[in-house]
Amino acid sequence: MSLDELNAEQRAAVLAPEDRVLVLAGAGSGKTRTLVERVSRMLENGASGYEIVCVTFTRAAAAEMRKRLENSIGREAGKITVSTFHGLGLALLKNYGQHIGLRYGLLTVYTPLETNTLLEHCGEMLGLFSRGKWKPGKRDLDAFMAALERGESDEALRESPYAPLRAAFEAACLQNNALPYYGLVQGLAKLAEAGIVRQYTSWQHFLVDEVQDMDKMQWEALRLMLMRKGSSLFAVGDIAQSIYSFRGAVPQYLQALIDAGKLAVYELRSNYRSVPAIVRMANDLIRHNASHRTIEMQPVATQDFPAVVCAPGMDSAALADQLAREKAAGTAVLCRNNRMLDKLSGELAARNTPHLRVGSRTGRLHSPLFVRANALLKCIVNSYDETAFLLAYRALGITAQQYADICVTAAAEGKSSFCVYQENLTIDELSVMPTEDATVAQVRDFFAGERIYHFDPADGDKADYLDWLAAYATAHPDNSIADYLDWIALADAQDEMPVGDTRPDLMLMTCHAAKGLEFERVFIAGCNEGVLPGRQALAAEKKGHPEAMEDERRLMYVAVTRAQQRLVLAVRPTESPFPASCNEPPSRFLAEMNVRLASQQ
Repeated sequence: MSLDELNAEQRAAVLAPEDRVLVLAGAGSGKTRTLVERVSRMLENGASGYEIVCVTFTRAAAAEMRKRLENSIGREAGKITVSTFHGLGLALLKNYGQHIGLRYGLLTVYTPLETNTLLEHCGEMLGLFSRGKWKPGKRDLDAFMAALERGESDEALRESPYAPLRAAFEAACLQNNALPYYGLVQGLAKLAEAGIVRQYTSWQHFLVDEVQDMDKMQWEALRLMLMRKGSSLFAVGDIAQSIYSFRGAVPQYLQALIDAGKLAVYELRSNYRSVPAIVRMANDLIRHNASHRTIEMQPVATQDFPAVVCAPGMDSAALADQLAREKAAGTAVLCRNNRMLDKLSGELAARNTPHLRVGSRTGRLHSPLFVRANALLKCIVNSYDETAFLLAYRALGITAQQYADICVTAAAEGKSSFCVYQENLTIDELSVMPTEDATVAQVRDFFAGERIYHFDPADGDKADYLDWLAAYATAHPDNSIADYLDWIALADAQDEMPVGDTRPDLMLMTCHAAKGLEFERVFIAGCNEGVLPGRQALAAEKKGHPEAMEDERRLMYVAVTRAQQRLVLAVRPTESPFPASCNEPPSRFLAEMNVRLASQQ
């Protein structure tokens, strides 16, 4: 690609002379092309690929970025680090975690179920958790953990009644050589603060995609990594598309950097994705957000036709009927939550309408069935992980008393509980148990045989787990248990997206999972007050918190701008007898977009 192939806005951003650059890129404005071309210019100007880090928000986006870099710059792309923030943390902590108290190379990452299991264990020792209940209450615990994940100051955390839990939990994580998911970024920040990143990597030039969705700890990690002399930042994003505040994203921080003049700002306003009617509607919508800088997108397409339909009375059954009748390729249905997706998927299945429900398989990774089986694999790779052994021991045929005896022996001999367990296995049992170097196909055969590990039917159908392993083994035939565990640690709903021409005609996903994607036709389900915008935002607005409604408006904006040619805004029945109090008028966002119901047109 040459600069002549870029538009004026893209070219200006690629050639920006400043070392702290923010590119505000509207939907469909060619931000990935701009990022790739910026890398090409850096290499031409003498930078080494080993000095360049491209950070994306999802692993799927990282794969797409690497593919484009390879197509653009060839072999040099292999020297460039392309990853998510969590992926950077995992890779560095496995290699250099010993500098902050971890062991080399044996790190495992906890799912929410494993995190909660360890929290409860620590809570029991401190007298904060007893008989299945938290004292003084679960709400205070949730607030404390949310503050811990956000990286709040020690002073703020010390005010919580659960303050003693932090030291016990973090000490247990170090002892287990494991971290909760959020700990990957916090660990990355600690390594950067200790100078380990500068000492052991050549990273100097950081290109960050979807910068508006970074949370406080990601910003801190980035700030620390940028302390190397001669470092540069080329960040791309759009505050209007920040939809992850519930995960800790702080778009207001990015806006503050803009207001303070700490970033040289360039804009990409040309929309290459959508027909003019959709672009105009999206502009009308986001104009109602006043707290952040928005972009007035300019459609590149000239063909305009009735591309937007607002359809009333569209509950799951009616929507499924329409989808079954039309059967148009390149269609996506976006829903607010997984509950809505499940209901619509069931209605489509009843009509024998083929579709892909994106996110359903990845969500199973957090189920007891998957967590317990994967816990055994974590023990094999990281024998120090006592929480994993706690979750797996019953499936290994160990009684509660035997488990207690194993733990006592392990403590007395200075060993891990899993090591003590293995020492008591027979030669035949040891020959069956997978080793760290076993392929996932071999692991699948081990679980299928149930000679040592026995699935609990109460956790679900073991066939789901075996099918999952078989699918992974097909895609990654040479990967070991450690490779597999690293992969699932960073799993995301978009990992389920088919690539290339293998996309099915109809896909269902949440609005959040659709971020960064595009489709010829998009249906947005539940365009009602109480759905989009959600009930919590309505309640917050009544209490004087308008920022909650701005979050909802950004979510609708992202959903709308996924559509290329046609957009259907499906409004559920506004009143329902079940429950009797159900009253969900059409979403205010319809009026803000100057869209009327079909019956009013």
